[in-house]
This record gives sequence, structure tokens and C-alpha cells, in this order.
Amino acid sequence: MPLVVPGPWTSEAKLRAINKEIGVVFVNYFRDALKIRNWIPWDDLPLKQMHEYGHLLSPDTITIILAYLGVEDYVGDYVEDGLSMLNGQRERRNSQLVWGMEELKHAEAWALVLLYSGAKTQEQIDDYRDQVSAHKWTMRENHPGLDTPLGLLVYAMFQERATYFNYDQMRKRIRSEYGLPETATKEERGKNLQIGAAGAFQIVSRDEIAHHGIFREVVRIHMRYQPAATLEMIQKVLSGFTMPALYLIPNAVDLEQAMRRTKLHTPRNQVTEVNNPILESLGIGDRRNLERLIQQARMLPDGLGPEHVIIGEAGELVLSMTPQDAQTIDA
Repeated sequence: MPLVVPGPWTSEAKLRAINKEIGVVFVNYFRDALKIRNWIPWDDLPLKQMHEYGHLLSPDTITIILAYLGVEDYVGDYVEDGLSMLNGQRERRNSQLVWGMEELKHAEAWALVLLYSGAKTQEQIDDYRDQVSAHKWTMRENHPGLDTPLGLLVYAMFQERATYFNYDQMRKRIRSEYGLPETATKEERGKNLQIGAAGAFQIVSRDEIAHHGIFREVVRIHMRYQPAATLEMIQKVLSGFTMPALYLIPNAVDLEQAMRRTKLHTPRNQVTEVNNPILESLGIGDRRNLERLIQQARMLPDGLGPEHVIIGEAGELVLSMTPQDAQTIDA
């Protein structure tokens, strides 16, 4: 139901409305995190099967999983940096805390995959993680220009879908190295869990695509109230997107070489599997139309609310000064 404020929308009224809608999204997010995505790395991953099949993992696969561990191990920095930017935005801060709780399980999952697959010893894993923690990650330093609450949000939307794509590709790669078909076997479907390390990537991938969906929903909320600023930030993120901490991890050079050989994630994949689906799901269409929408949004009069501006089916901004079926709230 659209919201109508008597008289022009002020910046403060828009922010209050945004936070109110984010509060609803947070409740659903929190509920799903505890009731649907409630898994424990040490209890729910197929560790015995990892050990059984571990010798089949290739050196490139091990290198990439180790890099995933490094990137995920910065979760404390991601959460801390986000909380400092979101000061005063209770709904966003709470979401950041729950997101961090779920994300910390991913690093533990990759450490267990490496350990139980026999790829790394506990001492090697601990040494690697100590090297990772020697550098502090910040949005300002590693993604300059995106260090605002809106920048953090839009970046996370793209980053989480890119992570999901990477993990799902790795799941398929592991299945191939295990000598399994790309799709789950009848036995796996019965257990709703794939074999060994593929099962770990199956579980973590579900988290990542769920996180992407949450961030995308909050981006949609911002687009309704702050179309110009949100569209401009989407363009800004797309223009210089890189995965978090990718070049900070200790095995960055080895990772680059392994990614080149495996072609697990390429610039083309980023466009076709990440960027384009997100733009389409937001009703934007493509990069060219995004630029057109930005120009249109910049010309919108001040004081318009979400009941006045929508993105039409043809990917254009549509204005209506006579909203129907509106619900009035106090400014």
C-alpha cells in the first residue's frame, strides 16, 4: 500500500518511512535466519564424506576454497564498519548484526572443508587466518566512494549475488571432481543434502542468495523514496565493482592464477549472472536504461513520494499526481 503524507515529502519524512519499511523486512529476515537457515557448521555439514572424497579435490579447487576462507574471515570488519556507518539507523544496524552472525558460519564451513578434506592441517589453517587478521578491512579504504549507508547497501546487494554465483559454481566443480553428476542424485535429494564439500557449498549458497534477496528488497524501498540517489549509487557500484578483500588475502596471487585457469568467475559471468539479473529484477532493464532513468530521476520535483513515481513496464519513470487507494500517515 503506498504511503501519502499531507503536503510535500521532506527528507526526514522519507527517511522515517524507509526505516519503517525496513523494520518489516528485518522481522522476516530474522525469522527466516532462525527457522529456515538455522544450521551449525560443526554439526550439520557432511564432514565424514568430506574426508572420504577429499583426495579428489584439485589443487586449484583447494586454492580457491582457501581464498573463500580468507574473504569470509573479514566478517568482523564488515560488521564493525557497517555498524559505524549505520549509527542511528536501528533497523539497518539490527539487520547488519544478524547478517554477520550468519556470515561467520561461512568461514568456519570453509575451514572445516579444508581440514576434513585433508587439504590443510589445523596449524596451516590457523596460520592463514592469522595472516588475514593482520590487515583491517574498511569500506572507505577498499571501496572508496561507497562508504555511505546507501553505498553499503547497494554494494552488498551485488556482492551477495556474486558470492552466491561463485559458490554455486564451486559446488558444481566439486561434484565433477568427485565423479558425480552436476545435479543431485536421488539419495542426495532424499536427504536434501549433497555429498561432502558439495553439501557445504549447497548450504552456504542458500544463505548467500537469501542475503542477496534481503538487500535487494531494501534497495527497492530506497528506490521508491530516493530514486535519483539510489539509481546513481547502483551505477556507481557497477562502474567499479570488486569482491571484498579479494586482493588482501595472503594467497591473492595464487587465487588469481587459479581463477584464470578454472574460469570459475569471469567479467562476462559477472555481467550475465550477476549484474543483468539484478537490474532486470529491479525493473531497470539494462545499463543503458539505467543511465536514462538517472537523467529522468534528476529532473523530478522535490517533495514527491513513492505514490507519485514508479518505474513502468517499459523501464521508464512514470509520474502520477493523483494516487489511488492510498493510505494517509502523519509526516
